[in-house]
Amino acid sequence: MSNAKIAAKIAKAAAKKKSEPITKLLSKCDAEDLILALNGLGSIGDENSSNYMVHFLDHEDKNVRLTACKACLNVNTEYMKTRVRHQLAMEKDPETKALIQQAFNAVNL
Repeated sequence: MSNAKIAAKIAKAAAKKKSEPITKLLSKCDAEDLILALNGLGSIGDENSSNYMVHFLDHEDKNVRLTACKACLNVNTEYMKTRVRHQLAMEKDPETKALIQQAFNAVNL
């Protein structure tokens, strides 16, 4: 499936606040589409999307990790904040760590 088709499906599902169509696409996504999917799941914020988002907190791509952290913080539950705190403690890339910390601080103002 082309990236444009995947992006359109993600946008449509996010607009309808339906996480299942997005989670079904995750295995077909490259890093760019994965970022779109995580943003969509973060805007939905249901239990299903939360369960999938946390799996990407330690993804090998630093942009995916950062987006996963931001999406989890968008859900704004104590559980998600705890997961992001853990990722923050484990993050090895200094630039990504600083960006995660900024996102975390913005939520906790």
